[in-house]
Amino acid sequence: MGRLTDFVWRSDFFPRKLSFTREGKIVFVVSVGLGVAAVNTGNNLLYMVFGLSLALIVISGVLSESNLRGLRCSALPEVRPVAGRPATAALTVTSRRPRFPAFSIEAWPMIDGAETDPARFLDVRPGESQEGACRMTFSRRGEYALRGMVLSTSFPFSFFRKSLILPASGRILVHPRVHRLRAEDLPPASEGEEEHRPVAGRGTEFFGVREFRDGDNPRHLLHRRSAGRLEPVVREFEQAASRSVWIALVNATPPGEGGAERIERAIEKAASLAVHLVDEGRTVGLATISGAVSPGTGSAQGVRILDFLATLPSLEMNPPGIEEPIRAALDTNLRAFVAWVRP
Repeated sequence: MGRLTDFVWRSDFFPRKLSFTREGKIVFVVSVGLGVAAVNTGNNLLYMVFGLSLALIVISGVLSESNLRGLRCSALPEVRPVAGRPATAALTVTSRRPRFPAFSIEAWPMIDGAETDPARFLDVRPGESQEGACRMTFSRRGEYALRGMVLSTSFPFSFFRKSLILPASGRILVHPRVHRLRAEDLPPASEGEEEHRPVAGRGTEFFGVREFRDGDNPRHLLHRRSAGRLEPVVREFEQAASRSVWIALVNATPPGEGGAERIERAIEKAASLAVHLVDEGRTVGLATISGAVSPGTGSAQGVRILDFLATLPSLEMNPPGIEEPIRAALDTNLRAFVAWVRP
């Protein structure tokens, strides 16, 4: 995108954004050539053709403007893209006009630094809404600002593309890449060192009683308590969980060439390790120089860790003792296994 085009798209002074298509450039050049030829030759036929070409350009602008009026686009839903992978978001375009449908509409979020494939709508009838899928791709992790929702059309002749930016704000957190880890990169399993969590699940320690359900083991029936009840009751046990794991990430840029790439690979390795351990049902925490994420389980814990890593800064300084904040956070749980990740 050129500097002038980029300025027009960023500026609020231009409520409508207009750009040439390939066909539009040809029509414009031919129209200018016809005008120059008509002036030089004085041929009335050339004047007539020149007037027709100008009329097509004016009609195209009027119809494209009327095609965008009365349209609204829904806000961008909350998404958590992964760097380098396409993310899909559902967008809804609604027509508030009383008559005449809108044709050939495209919609996408305006986000600097993102490659977008717009959601396309063949026609949107008056008073109706249509839903389409938009794809976004981000090259790097981080926080990206949403600057608006774009509605665009090349109707009717595809000479020009007219766009309307609707006000919208928000932020998109792009998670670091997650890779498949090798066996030597994974922490050892903690067999024989299981801990019991205060929730019902599969384990050996008694947790409580509840009514019998289909699929329960009949061996867990409490016959004496079930004798005076309409429904039999069974024992429940505490859920057994593996020993918690702390991921210690040193987010300091190492000296030498390629330091920035090395720390990004370390962040991606920490993210991959967290996702793998959470999927295994382990209790996972994250400690870095810039902060920590307390241990937890489940998919929500994985999202918290990835959100934290999405905006984790790469520290330029790497003096002696820079790992002390990490070790201080690890002292809160001495029984946890620590997986160090250094650039």
